[in-house]
Amino acid sequence: MASCKCGGSACNCVVREGPGSTVTGAGTTTNPITVGAKVSPTPGNTLTIDSGGLYVPAASLTAGCGLTGTGTATDPVTANTQTWPYACPIGNNSSGIYCDPATGELKGEPPLKQDYFHNERNDVLATPIPVPTTPEETVDTMTLTVTNPDPCRAALGLLFREIDLDFMLPPDSGAMAGIDNDDMTYLGNQGSRTIFNTHTQDNKISEIRLAAGETRTISMNIQAGRGSGGAEITRIQATLRVFLNSIVEA
Repeated sequence: MASCKCGGSACNCVVREGPGSTVTGAGTTTNPITVGAKVSPTPGNTLTIDSGGLYVPAASLTAGCGLTGTGTATDPVTANTQTWPYACPIGNNSSGIYCDPATGELKGEPPLKQDYFHNERNDVLATPIPVPTTPEETVDTMTLTVTNPDPCRAALGLLFREIDLDFMLPPDSGAMAGIDNDDMTYLGNQGSRTIFNTHTQDNKISEIRLAAGETRTISMNIQAGRGSGGAEITRIQATLRVFLNSIVEA
């Protein structure tokens, strides 16, 4: 190396380390300059030097629960899914998978929820109530407070309203029992003797819809009317029931 004035047992060339390299030696016959590769000690670096040179071992990947694949170009890591088994198309009928930004976890749809509510009474009246002579009149009111248990979806339910009024009917008397301005039953006595504690069980069923998480108080008017001949109410039985189920709106 003439430009470095190398000759004999020494060399005057100056060799410095560059990025990613090491330089050792003094440039003499007994201590020659040696240039090598520098391997970063940063954690996670898998570069090594073996007899063949620089070497990066193949990455080792184990797919966790819900994943499949080894992480190679021919076998990438993907979600471990199943074939859609239903007759309906998947596009408009499947639910979603979501990422929780607080935890980074995958989450599915919130579960559908349901609940049952009821209120009932069975009162024998110490002082019977004369049956009103008007077509219908509220003799008592019952309430029931219900809450949609699903904070995410609306709820559809069945509302059961039931009354059972016991009447004392003297001869030539009559009485009507009703629910919320709906005359349900009329009983009359055309005989010559008093009928005690005659009654019928009357029911109404209707739907009820609540918004997500909504609480609502339901009222039922217990009614009687068309009283004649000294007819009286001797017992009031009544029940309110609600079956609620959260729904996926179409």
